[in-house]
Amino acid sequence: MIRLVQQQGVVQVQVQVQVKVQVQVQVQDCFSFKKSGEDPQTAAAMDLLPALCLCLLICSGAAFSHQPASNFSHGKKWNQWKQAGQRLLPAFPLGAETGSKVTRKVVREDEDALLDCALDGRNIKDEVFDWKKDGSTEVFFYKKGSHYLNGLSGQDGHFKDRVSHFPDQLEVGNASIVIRKAQVKDSGNYSCKFPFHEPERRGQYELIVEWILKGRKLPGAAQQPITTLHKSSDGVLLQCSVRGAFPKPRVEWWDAAGNVLDAEPKFTQKDVSFDVFLQTTVTKSGDYRCVATQEEIHNQVFTETYAPGPGAASKPSVTNLDETKDQALLQCEVLGVSPQPAVFWKDDSGNIVDSEEPEVTERGGSYDVVLRTTVTKDGFYHCVVTQDDIKHEVSAKINVFFGEFPTGLVVGLSVTSVVFGIGFLALVFKKACCNGSRRSALPEFTAAPRSDI
Repeated sequence: MIRLVQQQGVVQVQVQVQVKVQVQVQVQDCFSFKKSGEDPQTAAAMDLLPALCLCLLICSGAAFSHQPASNFSHGKKWNQWKQAGQRLLPAFPLGAETGSKVTRKVVREDEDALLDCALDGRNIKDEVFDWKKDGSTEVFFYKKGSHYLNGLSGQDGHFKDRVSHFPDQLEVGNASIVIRKAQVKDSGNYSCKFPFHEPERRGQYELIVEWILKGRKLPGAAQQPITTLHKSSDGVLLQCSVRGAFPKPRVEWWDAAGNVLDAEPKFTQKDVSFDVFLQTTVTKSGDYRCVATQEEIHNQVFTETYAPGPGAASKPSVTNLDETKDQALLQCEVLGVSPQPAVFWKDDSGNIVDSEEPEVTERGGSYDVVLRTTVTKDGFYHCVVTQDDIKHEVSAKINVFFGEFPTGLVVGLSVTSVVFGIGFLALVFKKACCNGSRRSALPEFTAAPRSDI
C-alpha cells in the first residue's frame, strides 16, 4: 500500500509492503514521469518516486530471499554414484551458476571416471548436450535420443565403447557421463555444453588419471617370472628368475600377506637388459609370489606358487586293490607327514564316501595313514588329505568302471570290420584290372572255394 500524505506543507510517502505473490517492478518506469502541468505538491511527490521504487525493490528482494531455493535431486541412483569411491566428486549439480568453475577429478588407471553435468532439473530427453575433451575431441554427443552408442557417428575412436550416459536420469536433467576403465591418456580438460541454452557451458573438469603398477606390453618390460620349488630338510627352497628386463627390475618374494621375504637377488647384465635370479627358503605352508617391478615404466608382474612346507603331505597314492563285476576295494596311502592329517574318500560330486577305520602309524613325529573303502558305482573317486594346522590340502583320484563291453556292440564292430576289409580288397582288385599298362604283369586270379562256410 502506498499513500501520499500532506501535513503542514510537507508531502510524506508511506509504504506498507506485504508480499504474498511474485512482484515485478519495471524500474525504468519509475524514472520516466513527466512533471509538466503538475501542481507543486504533486511534483514534489513525484520527486520521491525513484526512492520509492528502490525501496520496493529492496523489500521484494528481501521477501523472496526467504523462499527456499529450487533443489535439483538426482534421486537414489545419484546418491549411489556419489558414493562410487572417486575423489573430489562434486556434491552439487553443475548448473548455470557454476558454468565457469573447473572441478579437478583424480582417478586411478582402470577405474571408472564419473563426470557430472546437469541442466537445472528439467527434462532433457529432447535436448542436445555435448561433451568434449580439450575443446575439440568428441567424447559424447546426445541429440534427442540419438547418441554414439546407438548409431550416431563422430565420436573420437579413443573413446569408442568406453563412454556412457544415464538414460533413466534424463527426465531430471542429468547429463553426466562415465568413462569406463580410465587410461592415463584420458587426462585433460572436459566440458559439458547445452548449445541451445544460455550459458551453454554447464560443467568443466580437469581429469587426472594416475598410473598404477600392472603388467604392460612394452619393450624391455619384465614378463611373468619363472618359479621352481624344492623340498629340503630345512623347509622349501623357492627360486625365481626374470630374464631380459630393462630398466633394471626390482625382484622380490612375497608371502600371502604381502610381506617381503629376506632374499638377495643376483643380477646378470646382457647389453642393456638384465637377468635376475632370486631364491629363499620358507618353513610354512602357503601361497608365495615372485614379484618383478619396474617403476620407471609402471610395470609389475608376478607368479604365484604354493609351498607345502616341511611335513606337508605330498600327493597320496591311490590303488584299486580288488575289483569284481559289482564292487571295488580302493586304497589311499599317505606317508611321512606332520602334523597328523585327516584322510577321507569323496565321490566325483564331492560327497564323502563311507570308509573303513584309517590305519595310522607314527614314526618319530611323522605319520603314515592308510584308508580303504568299497564302492559299487562307476565314476571317479578322490582321496583327500588335509592338515588344518598348516592350512594344507592335497588329493588324488582314481576311475572305477564296472561291467563288460556290450555283446551287441562287439558283434557290430566285428561285422563292420569284415565288410570294410572285403570292400578294400575289391577296390584294389578293380584298380589292378583296369590298369592296361600293367595288365600283363598281373598274376592270374582264381577264387578259391569257401570250404569254411
